[in-house]
Amino acid sequence: MVYIINDKKDKLNKIGEDVKDFVKKDKMNKKLEKEVKEHRNIIREIGKPYRNFIDKTIGMYYGFIHGLIVFIGGCTVVFSNNLLYLAIILLIVSLDAFAIVCLHDCPLTQLEEKYFGLSGKRNSKEFLHKLGIVHKCDHMYESQLEFVINMWMVVVMKMLFIIAYHMCKKVY
Repeated sequence: MVYIINDKKDKLNKIGEDVKDFVKKDKMNKKLEKEVKEHRNIIREIGKPYRNFIDKTIGMYYGFIHGLIVFIGGCTVVFSNNLLYLAIILLIVSLDAFAIVCLHDCPLTQLEEKYFGLSGKRNSKEFLHKLGIVHKCDHMYESQLEFVINMWMVVVMKMLFIIAYHMCKKVY
């Protein structure tokens, strides 16, 4: 009985020490934050008025790159019969699908929204909502993944048709 009480006292003392350490670390973090806020950076002070313009420019850049990748990838899928090019597009689409699963969003869409405040995917979703067209589940993650999976299947089917065509061509 005495051992049990002593063990409980030891555990309570240990918890008390942990709380004191936490409070001490919290005070140190607040002190560091205060010092960082007091430290003025001339570059940040000069750039403050231009920050909104810079963010919009970076967001438009990511939007442009995103659109360019989709457009050139789509043109390659539609107009190319080169299996190497299609395999590269398949790899890109697979990497995008992996990123969507890991991040629950397309990385370029996230960057567009971070800097520009909106993205093409969100705009098209809002437009479809206004028309009354909605997905059964309203998560962006699922609609993006559905699109990427459909794109992946289109590329694979085209590659299989080209392979089958070449096989039939050699037989006859």
